[in-house]
Amino acid sequence: MSKKYSVFITVLFCLFIFGFGIALVLSPSRDFSDQENRFLAQFKAPTLDTLRSGKFMEDFEDYVTDQFPLRDQWIRLKARSERLLGKQENNGVYFGADGQTLFAQFTAPTDEELSQRLGFVNSLGDNLNVPVYFSLVPDKSAVLASLLPTNAPKRDDGSTIQRAAELCGDKVAYIDLRGDLTSAGDFYRTDHHWTTQGAQRAWWKLMAGMGRVQPKEDMDGFSYQGLSYTEVSDSFYGTTYSSSGAAWVRPDTIHTVIPEGGTKGHVTVTGYPEGLPIESSLYHPEKLEVKDKYAYFLGGNQPLCVIQNPDAPDGKLLVIRDSYSDSLAPFLAEQFQEVHLFDLRYNNMSVQQYVADNGIDQVLVLYSVANFSTDMNLFKLAH
Repeated sequence: MSKKYSVFITVLFCLFIFGFGIALVLSPSRDFSDQENRFLAQFKAPTLDTLRSGKFMEDFEDYVTDQFPLRDQWIRLKARSERLLGKQENNGVYFGADGQTLFAQFTAPTDEELSQRLGFVNSLGDNLNVPVYFSLVPDKSAVLASLLPTNAPKRDDGSTIQRAAELCGDKVAYIDLRGDLTSAGDFYRTDHHWTTQGAQRAWWKLMAGMGRVQPKEDMDGFSYQGLSYTEVSDSFYGTTYSSSGAAWVRPDTIHTVIPEGGTKGHVTVTGYPEGLPIESSLYHPEKLEVKDKYAYFLGGNQPLCVIQNPDAPDGKLLVIRDSYSDSLAPFLAEQFQEVHLFDLRYNNMSVQQYVADNGIDQVLVLYSVANFSTDMNLFKLAH
């Protein structure tokens, strides 16, 4: 190696290291990543305690990782490089065998963690005088396991749901969705959520489990009251895609079945995005123009949302929810005169008091198994 070439490599290396360092310092910090649909780490000034404990360096590493110049482009480049090398994972996302389906890695809770979470659900059942139902949505990695890379370690093998069902107390009825969500069309390829088809299949099983309808053995081709699916977007890239950097994957489509206002046109929606009631709707077309298109359903996460349908056959349902309930809500509104969607992440009201104050007839605790395994707010069910 010649001296000139050595100097060239050294200068190039320094320019790379210091250039990106200077760019990191001079570039304004981003609060939110539209690409990844999440808030980004911010710089935290060191204190004596954080320096001693090492917490400052942990926070600083997160800050550099999140604010690194051209972060989105580097994630895409890394994903392509990993794929060319034959690897089937990038940034916590598995590449499906079909080349188009992406799987977020799933980490099962420990037995102790799961028992504690079910203890909160059982406490809710013990403290209420209305029927309480509980259901977990299986992870896409369990439903479409055949598309996972061989021996993928972080996946849902069904054991968490099986154990959760076994831990339910006498006052909580478990409704198992595993046999009803079975096809690729039940989940978005680029996102962790179920599709409208998946939500519709789950709705029918939930209603059967609650004694509202007769079970259907064959859900293939099933449509509600003869209504067909309506495509509202063909350019949806979900959160799994955003984390993966898999730029070669095609976008998903978003569909609806229930029309705005319900099949009889009498459904009204009241949202509480900031704690105060505002007139809302089942669908928000303006959300189809932004990155998080799944927010088309009900407008996205909020502490509370109340859907009213005076023509529905049943009474008042309280759903302790995560975001999977947003696309399920139009179906629930066809069955219940009032559907109250209560999100423990943003709502600190007592669930028991809310049930009493609003004349709730039945309660459904519905989570994806991934969210149930990590949510730190389930303790509120016991109060």
